[in-house]
Amino acid sequence: MSFKPIGNVSNFADKETMQLLALWKESVSIVELEKAVSEELIFEDYTHYIVVHDPLKMEFPEKRDEWNKRFCRHAGVSVVELIKVDKNKIYFKGLFAENEASIYSILPYTSFDSPEADFPPAGMEILKKQTMDVALPQVNGKTILDVGCGVGSLTLQMARMNSEAKVTGIDLLEDTMKQCRLNAIAYDIENTAFKAASVYELPFGENSYDTVTCFFMLHHLDDIPKALSEVKRVVSCGGKVLAVEPLDHNHGTERGIQDWIEHFEKAGFSVETQQISRAVFISAKPN
Repeated sequence: MSFKPIGNVSNFADKETMQLLALWKESVSIVELEKAVSEELIFEDYTHYIVVHDPLKMEFPEKRDEWNKRFCRHAGVSVVELIKVDKNKIYFKGLFAENEASIYSILPYTSFDSPEADFPPAGMEILKKQTMDVALPQVNGKTILDVGCGVGSLTLQMARMNSEAKVTGIDLLEDTMKQCRLNAIAYDIENTAFKAASVYELPFGENSYDTVTCFFMLHHLDDIPKALSEVKRVVSCGGKVLAVEPLDHNHGTERGIQDWIEHFEKAGFSVETQQISRAVFISAKPN
């Protein structure tokens, strides 16, 4: 049996942005079918679906070989969450397919699909959930800035939790920001803005934000002091900076809780920390 395409993917994924594949688990893609969605494809009692699509045109490093096995061989298969249907367009969350990829089949994910399968644990995902359960409720104010927002999943959560606030997300790539905007549209979240920018040169005035968040991003930087100096410039006098950093994951320099305290204090903040499993939650206020 050979499959024929039944539709195509529309998103802002490409080879460069797909390198951070885990972020796309929270991204929305539009599947545009050749004809209106039929009852043979989407069923009102099912929230999740299995989508067969073109494989990614790339290979991940050996430590990410599980991604290669699933998405980069003869076909790609994604388990997705249905967001909404609009005529011949289906909005799915968690589709690991590039823009313009072909879709070959859409099947309901059912109770027959066993949740008891064995596979390597996704430790970082568990850690992020543990830390965000503590950090997100502390995000507040009329103006909120999410630095290093990726595809905007946490930015959108902040916007939902602070519906009267204006929540801005920044990251380096414009295509990633376009994906953030698509995600916000799919979820009907209107109090967000996304801008491609560097933390080393934030395009905002002094004292602009009541809360600035830096979640799981500072350890990626080559010049943390310069970044914190810019963050301090844009946070309001009575505002705060919230950060979360892993303690067992780094990109060349291993840092403990005291190292992070010293970074923030040297940048002119008073700091409180809380260890959460294998991460540190940092709450800092400008002096």
